[in-house]
Amino acid sequence: MLRQHHRPGLWTSGPDDGRPLVLVHGIRLSAHMWTPVVARLTPEFRVTACDLPGHGSLRQERFTLEAAVEAIGAAVAEATAATGHRPVVAGTSLGGITALAYGALGPGGAAGLLCHACTLRTNGPLLLPHRGAALLQRLLGEERSYRLNERALRAALPRESFAGIMAGGISRHAFGEVLAELSRWDSLALASRVTTPVVMANGLADPLFRVQERRFLRRVRDAGTPVRLVHVPGPHLLSLTDPDVFAAVVRRGGEVLSAMAGEQPEAAG
Repeated sequence: MLRQHHRPGLWTSGPDDGRPLVLVHGIRLSAHMWTPVVARLTPEFRVTACDLPGHGSLRQERFTLEAAVEAIGAAVAEATAATGHRPVVAGTSLGGITALAYGALGPGGAAGLLCHACTLRTNGPLLLPHRGAALLQRLLGEERSYRLNERALRAALPRESFAGIMAGGISRHAFGEVLAELSRWDSLALASRVTTPVVMANGLADPLFRVQERRFLRRVRDAGTPVRLVHVPGPHLLSLTDPDVFAAVVRRGGEVLSAMAGEQPEAAG
């Protein structure tokens, strides 16, 4: 269960002697999307989940990449202060993009970055389908689009994942706003500036976000930063469709990142 922190936009769960973990949500959703995953990770982990600007408890704030990096930085600082150890930052989709941006633009402080389903250039032509979807959403209107999204998610997701999403709410305006902001940035160029060890995890059933994965891998590696590309079972929405598998990905990713940082030997498997 996520507890509200005194700082707006931060939510925590688990004991302070657990392994520190920061979770960053996907577009239009909130920190509460992680509720099923958090239930599977605590008390082994001490979790800090953050709302990005324009989402969840911060939905009245405008989304910018700089503000998103600041939100993740606040979560990293909170997790470090609570546990005395540097956290792994794990994000999916938009959360993975902003986690990568934190590694490039942020103050540092994370032990590693687990970036799921995010290796797609944010200012390139492969995002045209998403921009088309944002246009369709504007044409439909916020209220009608919201109802359609809610019905689709209810039909596609396990009950606990849908309940977690609805607890934090679906941001009605964030989709177009976020895409417009991300188009100002080249996420591939940001990958060249990352100095924190990275595990890029892409779903075997998520072909769009695998098209450019090798380019992202090379950019991080050429910067001299430890990086690993792994493929995991499942689709783009793995964190919602199968919380058990995603929790296992987080555990394994944390082990790999600790080994990459030289903090512990890597386990087999």
